[in-house]
Amino acid sequence: MPDSALGCGGHKYRIYGLVVESELPLTSVESCDNGRAPAVTIIRARDDFLEERAAGLRQDCEEWIRHTVLADGSLYIRVNGVFEAIVASDGRRVASRKLATVDDRTFEANLVNFALTASLTLQGEECLHATVVALGGRAIGLLGPSGSGKSTLSAFLLTQGASLVTDDLLRVTFPGDEVVPHPGPRRLKLFDDSAQRFLPDASRQGSFNRLSGKTMFGPRDAPAPNESGTSLSALVWLGDEGSAESRPSVSVRQVTGIERVKILTRSTMDIRYASPERLERQLRFAERMARAVSIFALRYPRDYAALPEVAEALRAVVAA
Repeated sequence: MPDSALGCGGHKYRIYGLVVESELPLTSVESCDNGRAPAVTIIRARDDFLEERAAGLRQDCEEWIRHTVLADGSLYIRVNGVFEAIVASDGRRVASRKLATVDDRTFEANLVNFALTASLTLQGEECLHATVVALGGRAIGLLGPSGSGKSTLSAFLLTQGASLVTDDLLRVTFPGDEVVPHPGPRRLKLFDDSAQRFLPDASRQGSFNRLSGKTMFGPRDAPAPNESGTSLSALVWLGDEGSAESRPSVSVRQVTGIERVKILTRSTMDIRYASPERLERQLRFAERMARAVSIFALRYPRDYAALPEVAEALRAVVAA
C-alpha cells in the first residue's frame, strides 16, 4: 500500500490494548495521548485508490461480506451497504471508505470489528469471538455462535453488578501466568426486547445496527476495567446442544481433552482468512489458552426466567 494513499491518522485511541491512530474520529473508544507508536493506522481511502487495487471486487455480492486476499497479500473487505477497506499485508494500515448513507455509529462499529480483526490476524495474532464481563474483579468470557445468547446473558449480568470488558472481539495477552482480556469499545449489541428489559435507560441512547438487526448502546453506568487488565478466570461455551430436551435444566460441565481445542478453534475470529500457517497458529493458540484458562460448557433454557440461576452458576465458575 503506497504511502501516498495513506496519509496520517490524526486521532489516537486505545482499543483492545493497542494504540490505533485514525483519520476518522471514533466515538466508542478511549482517546489515547501517550507516546506509543500506533499498532494500526486507519485512513480515508481515495476512490481511485480502491478502484485501482480492488477492480472487479467493489460491487455488492450475494454474501453480505466480501473478504478477498489480493495479489500482494493485502486484504480487501466489503460489508454490503456499510464500508469497504483494504488492509495492508502486514496488518498495520487500513484504508477505508463508508458506503452509501450508513449512519456513523454503524460504520464505526463494523469498521472497528472487521478491520481490526483482519489487522490482528495479519499481524500474527488470534482473537476470539466472545463477550467478556468482569465479576468480582475477575473476568469470564462467553463463547458461542451468533444467536447463542452471549449478549443477552451479558446484559443481565450487567444488571447484577458486572461490568462490560468487551463485546464480539476478545484479544488477550499472556503476562506471567495470567491471561489478560483487553477492553474493547464501550458498547453492547442487543435485540430490542433484551435491551428494553435489562438496560432501558442505555437503550434509549442506542443506535440501530442494520447489519446485525440489533441496537448498539454503551452501558456507561458500569465502571470500565482498568487498562492493566482483569485476569480471565474462565471461558464458557454457550453452543452446547446437549440432549434433545425441550427445556433443559441449567447445567455447567468442565470441558476436557480435545473438546477444548475444538471450541477454541471454532471461536477464533476472521474465519474467512485461511492459510496453512494460520491453521498451525490457531492450534498453538488454542493449546496455550486451553492450558491457561478453564473452559466450561453451559446449557440452560433460553428464556429470561432462567437467567438468575444461570448467573449463580457463572459466579460459581468464577469463584472456583
